[in-house]
Amino acid sequence: MPPRTSPFGSAAFSSSGGEPLSLLRLARTTGSERFQHELLRRLLDEFRADHGAINTWHPRSFVSSVGIGYDLAAMSEQWNRINGADLDFITFAMRAQPEQAAFANDDDPRWKQTPPAWREFLSRHGIVHQMGVAIPFEGSDTFVHLYLNRGPGSPAHTERDARVLTALTPQIRESLLVNRLYAHARQGLDEEAQPLALTDSQGWVLFANRAFCAAWPALADLAGATSPRLPEDWLSGRRGALRRLEAAGWSIDVARDESGLRVALRRRLAGGGACILTPRQAEIARLYCAGHSSKDVGLRLGLSPATVRVHLRNAYDRAGVGSRAALRAWLGI
Repeated sequence: MPPRTSPFGSAAFSSSGGEPLSLLRLARTTGSERFQHELLRRLLDEFRADHGAINTWHPRSFVSSVGIGYDLAAMSEQWNRINGADLDFITFAMRAQPEQAAFANDDDPRWKQTPPAWREFLSRHGIVHQMGVAIPFEGSDTFVHLYLNRGPGSPAHTERDARVLTALTPQIRESLLVNRLYAHARQGLDEEAQPLALTDSQGWVLFANRAFCAAWPALADLAGATSPRLPEDWLSGRRGALRRLEAAGWSIDVARDESGLRVALRRRLAGGGACILTPRQAEIARLYCAGHSSKDVGLRLGLSPATVRVHLRNAYDRAGVGSRAALRAWLGI
C-alpha cells in the first residue's frame, strides 16, 4: 500500500467558521437513505482512513450500521459471539467523553493487554489503527459512533488526527441533524400544495419544498431579498410586515421545532384574501374596490349604506389593512 500523507494542512478544514468538508451542503443535497454512507466516504477520504463505520445506538437497542470496507454481517456476528461490548476499549473511551475523539494504534498498551479474542477480531477485519468519536444524536439518548480505521501499511493515528476530528465533530453532528430534518420535511411535505420552508433562526432557508421554490421569486421581490433568507420582521410577526404580506395575498405561520430551527409555512390564499371573508363581506369588498361608493353598493345589493359600512369595516379588520388600495391588493384584484 502506498504511503499516506497527513490531510490536515488541507483547506477543507476551515478555521474561519465555514463548512469544513462541505458537510452541511452534503446534508442538504443527499437523500437520508444515502447520507450516512456518503458522509462516511467523505470522512474516510479526508482522514486518509482505509475503512470505517457509522453505528447508531440507543441504550435499549441497536438502530443501524453503515460501513465501508467491511463485511458488516460477518463483523456483527463475530462481535456478538465474543461479547465485543465488554472488550471494545475504544468505544468505552469514546462514550466516556462524547464528542472527544479517541484513538489507539496496535502498539498501544491497551491494545496489547486486551483479550486475544478482541485482538483477533481487529486483525480479521484489517484494523491496525483505530480512531472514533461518540456523537449525541438530536439531544436524545441515542448516540452515533463514528469509526475511521487504518489497516496494515498505513500510518498510525496521532494526537493531531484526534484533535482535528474533535474539532470537526460539531459539524458532523449538525450535518446529521440537518439531514434528519430534511428527511422529515420531505416526508409527505414535498408534495404539499402550500409553500413550505425550514429556516434557521436568522431566516436562512435550509429546506424548501417545490411549491416554495416556485413562489420564491414573488416572495423575494416582496421581501427585497437578494439571497434565500426571510426577513426577521416576517418571522417575528411584526404587524406592519404581516400587513404588507397580507396585502400581497400571503399569510405566514411560524413555529419552532425542538431542534431550534424555525419551521415557516407560507401559503397563497386560494382565490385571494376573499377566502377568509364571509360571502357578503367578499361581495361588498369587491364592489367597493371596483370604485363603487357605499351608497352605490347598498343600492345594488338592497342594503342600507350603514350595513354596507359595517361589512366593509369587518372586511378591513380581517384583512388587517387600512385603505381601499391595500384592500384591493389583498383581494388580488
